[in-house]
Amino acid sequence: MTAFRPPLPLRVKTPAAWAETALADPAALLSDHAHCEKKAALTALQLSQAFADAPRASVLLARLAEEELNHYRRVLEALQAFGWTLQPDGGNAYAKALHQQAAKGLLDRLLIAALIEARSCERLWLLERAGTDHPELGSAPWLAFLLELERCEAGHALGYRSLAEERFGAEAGTRLDWWLDREAEVILTLPWRSAIH
Repeated sequence: MTAFRPPLPLRVKTPAAWAETALADPAALLSDHAHCEKKAALTALQLSQAFADAPRASVLLARLAEEELNHYRRVLEALQAFGWTLQPDGGNAYAKALHQQAAKGLLDRLLIAALIEARSCERLWLLERAGTDHPELGSAPWLAFLLELERCEAGHALGYRSLAEERFGAEAGTRLDWWLDREAEVILTLPWRSAIH
């Protein structure tokens, strides 16, 4: 397996064996990812309100939200194609644990969004490699979609980081360093399941 280069310097790598657990229940995995894409779109739209004075940033966030909604639709279509129904949203303990530690308003919201996208990118990369032999998710179109998702998540992580740096300057880098440690602590405490986080 070729080495993965995350869009942010994540302090903890997800073991390749994680993908086996995630792929054990593909309907749950896809359902979880659909909910994640929907929430990501809403996050981008909510954050855009803080950048009403910055047209370039507003457009970037609108495009990001549009991509997330497109992915949401396509994951729903994949569920339908496999004959699976969208399962209820079981929540995202990872995102919740990060948000519970937020204390710096917009800066933390941007950096948390960047970290979530970076972790999603890493895990989609693992799924793409592990899924080649999967009975349902091993098809070429599905693997190509995972690759597309992985690349988009990387771009989103960098976009959120860029917005944080533009708005907050050097403070963004210092705070990201702090958040990378917190994210590592959170990721190490969570059990593996059929979900991206």
